[in-house]
Amino acid sequence: MRGRSGKPTPPSPRGAAAGTPPIKGITELDRFSEESLERWSELSADLDELQDILYFNLEPERRRRRPELLRALQETPAEPRQLENWVRIVDYQWTLYPLSAAGSLTSIGGRFNAGAEIDSQTFSPWPSLYLASDHATAYREKFQIEAGQMVEGLRPEELALSPGKSHTTVVLNGKLSRVFPLKPATLVSVARVLGKIKMPERAERIKKKLKFMPNDLRMMTTGKQLHDATAVHNWRVLPIQFGLPAPSQILSELIRAADFEAIEYQSSKSGGMCMAVFLDRLLPGSYIELSGPSPAGAITRLDETTAEELSGWTQLGIKPPKG
Repeated sequence: MRGRSGKPTPPSPRGAAAGTPPIKGITELDRFSEESLERWSELSADLDELQDILYFNLEPERRRRRPELLRALQETPAEPRQLENWVRIVDYQWTLYPLSAAGSLTSIGGRFNAGAEIDSQTFSPWPSLYLASDHATAYREKFQIEAGQMVEGLRPEELALSPGKSHTTVVLNGKLSRVFPLKPATLVSVARVLGKIKMPERAERIKKKLKFMPNDLRMMTTGKQLHDATAVHNWRVLPIQFGLPAPSQILSELIRAADFEAIEYQSSKSGGMCMAVFLDRLLPGSYIELSGPSPAGAITRLDETTAEELSGWTQLGIKPPKG
């Protein structure tokens, strides 16, 4: 199956010969008949159409209900946060800019922000600064290592996909005034509004054609469903395979528009906490700064006066969206 990115999504592999089990840890590239490839192409087109319908048919409804969605988010009181010894790991080349959000703007962005490669017809990009409450969480998030992950005897540290690359770990302190705590309970009101939007009939027909199970693809109607879709599940599938915003990016844009400075959420890789900070929403008195001495020339404090410089647009040579 091919999404808009052109990257194939192969079906489940079969053994090279009848009765031969697949080698553990290896996905075999199998041979296909012309008929199976045509069927594969047809299913791929159906899947593309399904995702188009789910975004482009539902987005006008979300826009129509936007004031209602923003009010629902604002029912959750903004919480202040005093940050002590939080952690961020950056590539060594950014040592003088450890508080820069430039990395979040590259490619498709992050879980709670949209990057420059998201289709501008659907979403305008914005930067977020990602932090973790401890080093273990920061490490697993940086290298996308699942909690307790062990593969064929390799330690999680040996699974990092950047061998030979240097990194800088910084410890951070700070204060934020308006943080949105992302939990099932804080998303109940938003889910209630989203629950008023119905699944398009055409989408239901394609689901049936593709033999989806009833619970495989459904509208989100509860706080837990919305929380899991945005904070737990793999958010990269829609942006990478279909060029569409992930549910977490759609929700994040609403939270940012509701004038929260940041989203606090539990890491999907560990029991620690993470935070996505919206640089362009920082209020007077809010800040994040490095703890201890720093290299000469480093920008060590993020606040409303340095937010524009640290947003990453200039460093990447990208023009920020107008407005």
